[in-house]
This record gives sequence, structure tokens and C-alpha cells, in this order.
Amino acid sequence: MSNTRTQSGTSLTRFNALRHGILSKYALLPWEDPEEYAALLAAFVEEHAPQGPTEEHLVEELAGISLAEAAAQRRSLQSTFEPYQETVKIALVHLDVEGEFDRVIDAIQATDAETKNDLADLDSDEEMTRRAFELLSSKPHNNYERALAALREDTRHWWAATLARA
Repeated sequence: MSNTRTQSGTSLTRFNALRHGILSKYALLPWEDPEEYAALLAAFVEEHAPQGPTEEHLVEELAGISLAEAAAQRRSLQSTFEPYQETVKIALVHLDVEGEFDRVIDAIQATDAETKNDLADLDSDEEMTRRAFELLSSKPHNNYERALAALREDTRHWWAATLARA
């Protein structure tokens, strides 16, 4: 936020002294995120364009209250779901395949972004596997090493372990 100006020309840098060190009117608690607070403060300064120390103080207080409110909501949500943490495991007790249990729980609890990343990884894996298959299917028929090299490293390790067990 160095030397950023709002539409009304109010410099955001004057709030730097208020957020840091002994001059801070709103002291962040150790678990509070300074970047989240800075973003809130910048948004409120932009929205309200405070004029004078009283308005500046009120905008800073507003940012502090908003930060505390957001943290309280997160804690409330976490405590709301805490009693149900085992519910998924209980509901899926019929899954007796080792490792499936955790994978199903992960899938249920995944965020949209995590699911999107997983799908992108799957697409990438599928493309590498198709490439390896094409190499194995092409002439001459001595492309095994090239096909193996086209796979992901963890897939190559899995394949080597599978062959070692056979």
C-alpha cells in the first residue's frame, strides 16, 4: 500500500504508522492476518475517503471490527461442524478397502479449487498415458523406454514396483 491514492486523492500511506508498532490504534492479535487487515483497511479508506483524524480513526476501527467479525464467523463455522467430523467416517464404515476411506473423505471435503486442480491433474495424467500408449502402439515396437519416459515419475515408480512384485 505504499503511496497508493484513493479516488479522492487520500493517501493510504498515512495509515502505515497506524497499523505498525507503538502508534497502532488497532493492535492485531497474533492469529490475525496483517494482510487481511491491510486489505480491509484499504477497502474502507477507498469507500469512505476519511477526512481528518476522527474519520481516519473510525475507518481503522471499522476495519478492525470487520476483521474480528470475520474471524468470529470462521470460528463459529468450525465449531458448528466439529461434532460432525466423524460423521463421514461413520457413514462410510462399509468401505473396507484400505485407503479408500480417506480418499472419499477428502473428496467430500474438497473445495471447488481443489477439485478443479485435481481434474486438471487427471487431464494431464490422461494425456501422458495416451502418449505412452501411442508410443507403445507405434512401429517400430521397441518404444517401451520412450513410452515409460512419457509417464509421470510416480507412475513410473509404481510400474517398477509392480513389476518387481511379479
